[in-house]
Amino acid sequence: MGRFLTPGWLLRHVLAVVVTVGCLGMGYWQWTRATEGSSISWGYAFEWPLFAVFAIALWIREVRTELARGRGESVESTEPPLVSPFDRDEPVEPAASETGDDATDAYNRYLAWLAADPNRRPGEYPG
Repeated sequence: MGRFLTPGWLLRHVLAVVVTVGCLGMGYWQWTRATEGSSISWGYAFEWPLFAVFAIALWIREVRTELARGRGESVESTEPPLVSPFDRDEPVEPAASETGDDATDAYNRYLAWLAADPNRRPGEYPG
């Protein structure tokens, strides 16, 4: 459990708590405005708590992903890939950059890295 006490994880924990409490507070505020007669606030009174639930779900997902990595489990989906409607079986390599732009070349390498495994997360990019 020590890995969840690193500065990065402590920031994530604090951020999750702040966002959740903030969204619930905004929901309460909209609820009080709605009961005072502001009809548009009824929608927001139910929307803000849903944002809080979403923040909690994201935090749980991040913790479970980290726990799976710690156990050496694959965090990738075990479902088979979808069948492609296209005829080509092998991926097509992008054409060489004609402009010689380093930023474009770096972006194309990043896209190729993502395309090689769709389950990768952008934050895992080594370059």
